[in-house]
Order: sequence, then structure tokens, then C-alpha cells
Amino acid sequence: MTNQNLRNPPDMFKVRHLLIVKLSSIGDVVHALPVSAALKETYPHLKISWVVEQMAAPIVQGNPYLEEVITLPADWRKNRMSMRSAWLFTDIRKELRARRFDVAIDLQGLSKSALIAWASGAKFRYGYDWLRELAPFLVQRIPRHPESVHIVDQFMDVARYLGANNTKIQFPLCIPPEEEKSALDLLERAGLDLNHPYLVINPSSGGGGNKGWGGEKFSAFIDAFTSKTGLQIVLIGGHGDVEEEKSILSRTKWNPSSVVGKTNLKQMMAILKHCALHLCGDTGSAHVAAALETPVISLFGRSNPDRLAPYGQSQNVIHHREMCKEACRRFHETAPINSKQKCLSPPPACIAAITVDEVVDKAIKLLEGKGIEGL
Repeated sequence: MTNQNLRNPPDMFKVRHLLIVKLSSIGDVVHALPVSAALKETYPHLKISWVVEQMAAPIVQGNPYLEEVITLPADWRKNRMSMRSAWLFTDIRKELRARRFDVAIDLQGLSKSALIAWASGAKFRYGYDWLRELAPFLVQRIPRHPESVHIVDQFMDVARYLGANNTKIQFPLCIPPEEEKSALDLLERAGLDLNHPYLVINPSSGGGGNKGWGGEKFSAFIDAFTSKTGLQIVLIGGHGDVEEEKSILSRTKWNPSSVVGKTNLKQMMAILKHCALHLCGDTGSAHVAAALETPVISLFGRSNPDRLAPYGQSQNVIHHREMCKEACRRFHETAPINSKQKCLSPPPACIAAITVDEVVDKAIKLLEGKGIEGL
């Protein structure tokens, strides 16, 4: 199945149908959005489709640069060796090949995404710089430019390889008016006064148990920040963050509003669009906020902010990765910083080193820069 036809890029003016494969997660799919904009603006004739998993599908739904969004069944990867998985993959392959894709771009770089690119039947199949598992055998790696450090720029290297001449980074997120209205109504029912600015906190650990700041520190931040500023605060998050929400609310003297577990992804986007500032860990909402040009403070552990910070807001990342070298010596010596290897110190020393005071100070400084009154 190794792709042997990819020594030179195709004539993109003759390409009719292009497939982008970026399946998950929320933040990763946000990072890939500029590729669709750059290619479509350079080649207006292109019909661009995007394959995505169900959880992250709202990030690409409504993207004006796409012809269609193909959402994979929720259980398509469960029990990969089962007969049902084989049937599902056969159905996916049949559906994709019926579209007669000329080019497929795998921006995930894993076996699952490379197999989708291969299943599309596209003669030309490309992936960005960092390919893992079976991906190098199924798609052609596009080396990154030396100046492309951030993952968004590394994805854009693939678009540039295909001749995209629009270097402007655009994040075409779509928030339907009805979802925006329902989100703002939800905030009002939760007790927020929408005539005044508010701060949004997402306490989620982003699906990684070694990324969370913890309910105790978020609650301490809420009390310290509220006593100094009086600004409204609302908690957001998914159903999996309800226990963290309870942990925070049980500790705070100043009770924030909360819509944890009550919003869909489009509604969350609307809430982040209208807030004055977003505070979160290394998680998807950070990248959504940045794409919406909302100031965001992101608390990082061992992840490299040069590569993975909310795009254009690396200066607002708070981290103490210098702690990794001491507390996680074995990790530091045997694996690259973006490895999937788990941190060795529970909880990670780099996360624990982030203080409430430095987060409060950063938040107040950003809000003062926006001219928020009363600070």
C-alpha cells in the first residue's frame, strides 16, 4: 500500500476534488482550519471535503471553504479487529472512493488517518512533517520549513507545498446565529449580566490526567481574582468535567456561574467569542478562543508552547517546564518533549509550580490592556 506516485506535486489547477483528513481532537482540528482557507483561496475551483470524527465535527461544520464535511460513525474505531469494524471501514472506503478524490491530505499523521487517506483512492496523498505508526508507508511526508515551529505553520507547509500563495492564517469557525443566541440565553439563566464583561474558566485537563491545574487552585484563583476585580466568572466544560466543577464550587467563597455540561460545542464557541478573557489548561477551548481572537491564558505542563500554544498568544502561556528536567529526569533524558510517554511525578511538578498569584497577575494585566473598567 506504499504510495509510489508522489515524487512531485500535481498540477493543482487540474485537481478537482481534495480531501482533508483531520479527525480529532478539538484543538487539533482548529489548528488545521487555515489549510482549507489557504487552498480554497488559491484554487477557487477546488471542491474540498473534510473527514472528521463526531466529537470534533462542529469545529468544521459551516466552514465556508468546504464543499462537505464527512463525519465518521462514533464507533468506527472500536474493537478494530472485529468484523463490525471491518464492515464499517469497507463502507467508509466505498463512500470516499465514490467521490473520486484526486488529492488527500493527512494532517493527523497516525495509522487511522493515513488509512482514511489511502481508502479515499486519491493518487496523491500527503502528510505533514510528523508522521507516526503506519502513516509514513501510506502518505508522503512534507518536510517542515525551518521557520515553521508552531503546529499551525507545520500544517500550512503542506498547503504551501501544493502551491497555496495566501500566507494569511485564517480560522474559519462558524457559529450559527441560533446557537449564539441560545448560548447567551443560557448565560443569562446562569446569572450573568451580559452588559458587563466576564471571564470564562475551563477547568478541564484536556483528556490528559497530567495536564490539570486542579479544583483547589482554580477555586483559589476565583476567590483572589474576584476580590481584586469584581469581574463576573463563568465555568464551562463537558459532561466529564462535572466532578471538577463540584470540586471548585465546594471551595470558593465567591460562587461563579456555571454552564458545565450544559453546552454543545457551537454554544461553547459563542461563549468564548463574547468573553473578555479565557483561562484554561492545555486543552481544546484554548485554541478555539485564540481562533476567535479572544485573549486566553493557557496553563501548560510539559507540552512545548512554541509548538502548541494557542496560535498567536504564546506570550500568554504560563508554564514551568524547567521543572521537568529535575522532577522528571528520566522522561527528559529518554524521550522528546512531545512524546506520549506519561509524566513521572504525580501530580506533575511543572503544573504544581504554577501559582495562583502569577495567574491572577497575568489576568489583570491582560484585562487592563483591553481597557476593562474597574481594574
